[in-house]
Amino acid sequence: MIAASDATFFDPHVSIGQVTAIEAIGLVRKMPVEAVMRMALVGRYERIDAGRAYQLGMISQVVDPPDQLRPAAQELAEKIAKNSPAAMAATKRALWGALELGLTDACKAGAKELVSLWGHPDQEEGPLAFAEKREARWQEPEGPGT
Repeated sequence: MIAASDATFFDPHVSIGQVTAIEAIGLVRKMPVEAVMRMALVGRYERIDAGRAYQLGMISQVVDPPDQLRPAAQELAEKIAKNSPAAMAATKRALWGALELGLTDACKAGAKELVSLWGHPDQEEGPLAFAEKREARWQEPEGPGT
């Protein structure tokens, strides 16, 4: 997640009589619990600026000047899109799945994702393209989830 340098973040749920739950539960997995708790309990009466959000791990990049946010997002998306669709899908499954599992089980599940790509054409094309200093020609995705 990237944000413009003038972005601010807050969670207004408790300020409008609602429970802060789903969003904060997700954030607790990537930020210090104290920061999430503060944002959840203070509600709309305090905002976190982009610099602090970056320090806390809420976002991965602060874009300055702010009017360069869209080009920066486009550039990031284009970098991501250059990768093997099959490897990207397996990587996402492994990483998202890891949030639900303990370390040992997450590593076992990740190993299954790794093995699931053995023999896939992208595993040959990727190293070959790298060695030949050219863009890879990935196999088209076969269906949902890949």
